[in-house]
Amino acid sequence: MKTFAFTITTIITVALASLVTAAPSEKRQFQAQIIFQGAPPEVAQFSMSVPTDGSVFTITNPLSISHIQSLGGATCSFFGIDESHTIIVGAQTVDVGPPQTQILGSCLAF
Repeated sequence: MKTFAFTITTIITVALASLVTAAPSEKRQFQAQIIFQGAPPEVAQFSMSVPTDGSVFTITNPLSISHIQSLGGATCSFFGIDESHTIIVGAQTVDVGPPQTQILGSCLAF
């Protein structure tokens, strides 16, 4: 039941974020560059190019993630297997707490 409630909450959160931040008339579409870092980040990491149209994408890499880095241009939201919710706005690196496998994400261009 906990997983079902988490899934529903995740879908609602992503949908609302897409509605609130939708661009008025001009769509700026590109692939956001995201780097997922484990421990130590120099060795344990992977990257993804993800859509910035607000769609939800699946993350299939099982690595436990400590930090998520975006190279900029979008607001992104990531959801972990143990219910973490990490938001990145623009170019920055954000801690994931506690570290865990990430399973879903969504990004929207500025």
